[in-house]
Amino acid sequence: MLERIEDIQGIGLLYQANGKPHICQKATLIYADNGRGKSTLARILRSVSMGEASLIANCKTVDGTLSPKVVLQFGSGHKVCLG
Repeated sequence: MLERIEDIQGIGLLYQANGKPHICQKATLIYADNGRGKSTLARILRSVSMGEASLIANCKTVDGTLSPKVVLQFGSGHKVCLG
């Protein structure tokens, strides 16, 4: 189970997203106004579940200087890093 979204950089609207202070529970609700990065987060999670880093490589932040990078931590202590 996904425990924490540690870091997202340079992907769509999530240019420098730090999720370290937030822990995901068995049911975690993510909500926000339109244009805040919910679809980008869904794409990131789909990319990790499929093992397809190319899904996020094509979503680099417009005019951003950071390379796409994602770090997710799972309950087993396993970390997934893309980018």
